[in-house]
Amino acid sequence: MNRIKFLISALLLFVTSFSFAQEDLKSVLAQAKKTNKLIFVDCYFTGCIPCEEMDRDVFPNPVVSKAIDKDFILLKVNIFKDKLGDTLKVQHILNGFPTFLVLNADGRLIMNTSGFKDPGDLVSLLKTAKENAVNNKYLDGYSTIYKESDYPALYVNFALTRKGLTAQTLDDYANGITDFKAKNALMPFLIARTANEKVADLVIKDYQTYANLYGTDVLQPVVDKALLTALDKSMKNDNSEQAFNQFLSQHKKYFPANSWKINLQTLGESYFLRQKKDTVGYLNFAIANPVLYTFHFSALYSTISGKKGFTPQITNLFCKWADAIITAESSLELIKTAAAVNKRAGNMAGYKKFILMAIDKCKKYQMSFKDLEDMLATAK
Repeated sequence: MNRIKFLISALLLFVTSFSFAQEDLKSVLAQAKKTNKLIFVDCYFTGCIPCEEMDRDVFPNPVVSKAIDKDFILLKVNIFKDKLGDTLKVQHILNGFPTFLVLNADGRLIMNTSGFKDPGDLVSLLKTAKENAVNNKYLDGYSTIYKESDYPALYVNFALTRKGLTAQTLDDYANGITDFKAKNALMPFLIARTANEKVADLVIKDYQTYANLYGTDVLQPVVDKALLTALDKSMKNDNSEQAFNQFLSQHKKYFPANSWKINLQTLGESYFLRQKKDTVGYLNFAIANPVLYTFHFSALYSTISGKKGFTPQITNLFCKWADAIITAESSLELIKTAAAVNKRAGNMAGYKKFILMAIDKCKKYQMSFKDLEDMLATAK
C-alpha cells in the first residue's frame, strides 16, 4: 500500500512539475526564450510499451525530474493523435519510439535519438544536449520552421503514411539530386534507413559532414546499409579473413575513431556471425575492438542463450567482452547482462563486481535495487 501511495505521489508531482498540454510549438519556443531553457520533446504513442515504461519508471525519477526542471521545458506529443505530431514526423524524422528531440528557443535541433533510456541514460543525454547547445553544436540539416513544400513530396508522404518509398522511387529521386548536402535532400534515405549506390558512396566518403547535419543516431542506419552493401560486394569472390581485413583498412580512413569502432561492430557481426557462422571469431574480434553501442551485447547474449549455445569457450569470451565494454555509466540492463554471463561462467567474483556496479548506479540515480541486494546476498 505504501509503495502504491509513493508511486501515485510521484506521478502527481510529475504532472504538476511539467506541462502535459499539447501546446502550440510557437508558445513553447517563446517560453524557452523567456526562461533561457531548452525544449525536450517526448514523442510517444498510446500502446508503445517503452513509452509507457518511460512515463512509469523514468520521468518521475527524482534525479531525472530535477535535471529536466532545471534546464528544459518538457513537451509531450502523442504522435498519432496530436496535430503537432504530423509536423514533427516530417520535420525531424521519427524512426523509433519513444523519440526524444532537443531544441533551442529558436527551434534549432540539438539532438534526435530514440528508444528507452533508463534514468542514468536520460540524465547523460540531457547533459550532452546542454553541452552541445553551449558549444553551438546544432543539427542544421533540419529546418527550424516547418513548411511542407520545402520537403520532397515522396518523403512527406512516407513520413505521414509509411508508404511509397521503394528502391526504384529512391533511385529515381537520387538521380534528380545534385547536392545531397542541401536542406532536406538526404531525408528520404534517412527515413527509409537505406542507401543506394550513389548515396552510399557520398555518405561513406563524407561521413562527418552528414553526421554534423543530421546527427549520428539518425545517420547510422544509412551508414550501416552502405557499408554492409559494400562489404558484400567486395567479398563476393573472396570471403577470407584477409579480404575482410583489407576491406576494413580501405574504409577506416573515412571515419573518426569513435564512429569507426561502431562500424566495426556492425561489420564484424555481418562477417563473423552471418557469413562465417563463427561466434568465437566474432567475440575475439569484439574484444580486440571494444565499443558499447546500443544493445548488441545483450541482444547477442539473448540469442545465444535462446539457442542454448553457451559453450565454456563462448561463455568465457563473453565475460572478457563484458570486462572490455561495460562500465559504471553503462545502461542498467547491460550491467545486469554482464553479471548474468559471469554467473553463467561460474565466475562469482565477476558476478558480484557487476551486481555491485548496478547497485551503485541505482543509488546514484535513486532507482530501486532491493532485487539486486537479494541477488548479491544469495551469491556463493
